[in-house]
Amino acid sequence: MQSVKADALILRVGGVGYEVFYTDATPLAGEPLSIHIFDYIREDRRELYGFLDEGMRDLFERMIDISGIGPRMAQKILRVGPREKLYAHIQQGDVAFLTQVPGVGTKTAQKIILELQGVLISLEDVPAHDTDTVDALMSLGYTRVDAQQVVAQLSSQATEDRIREALQLLGT
Repeated sequence: MQSVKADALILRVGGVGYEVFYTDATPLAGEPLSIHIFDYIREDRRELYGFLDEGMRDLFERMIDISGIGPRMAQKILRVGPREKLYAHIQQGDVAFLTQVPGVGTKTAQKIILELQGVLISLEDVPAHDTDTVDALMSLGYTRVDAQQVVAQLSSQATEDRIREALQLLGT
């Protein structure tokens, strides 16, 4: 890592410096760093967001999927505290906690809670192949709740087999 700003750092990889926006912790300039990257591409620019753990990156991705929440807003929200604390406040429907974040009003906080309230448990407690299966079923048009309910009944181990088995159960 070459330098650190208030919310971004310049990460040197193979002699090339990349600006990476971070949320988890303030890294030290010159120290080696291993981070999980989310590559956000828009029409006019490309931004990299870095996270110390994969769970925080997953939460970031879920947040920017919510209409009206962009990566900068999600970054501000994730800085409120540890992931577990944020999960707890969202699960409890704590609008006041989220409205502490500059730029997050009551309607936005309610939207975040509505979109993420039942989803966060699956991010933390479900094995990766279950998450992949749920995501695949949702991409086919099933609701998250239906997908999570059927995934709990699956016996196959490989993701492809789990998806086939889930589709058979949902088709009956």
